[in-house]
Amino acid sequence: MISFVLGKPSVWTGEVLAAQIIWNADGDRGARRIIVAMEWHTEGAGNRATGVARGTTFVPEKGARQAKFPVRFLIPHEGPISFRGELIHLRWMLRVRVDQFGLDEIAEAEFRVEPRRRPR
Repeated sequence: MISFVLGKPSVWTGEVLAAQIIWNADGDRGARRIIVAMEWHTEGAGNRATGVARGTTFVPEKGARQAKFPVRFLIPHEGPISFRGELIHLRWMLRVRVDQFGLDEIAEAEFRVEPRRRPR
């Protein structure tokens, strides 16, 4: 089972997204590695676009049936920013994949990326 806690549900461009990743094995299957990626994708009419902004890999101790570790990713200054339009939406996700024998475990959490506000 994968669970995680996002530091906050919305971040600015150029800001750090922090999260705590927690994994507990279901049964006897251990993890070879745990891959965490910050991704974005579009939905709706028209061509689809996707991107991986940042990622990291965590390797648990051999035979471990659980892991807990923090991650911190810098949101790109150039974005893209989250939006929900009439024809297209852009969503950001924190995606965790536990690489193990058999089927991998996958979990996702959505967060928003907002434009950085300029000081007045």
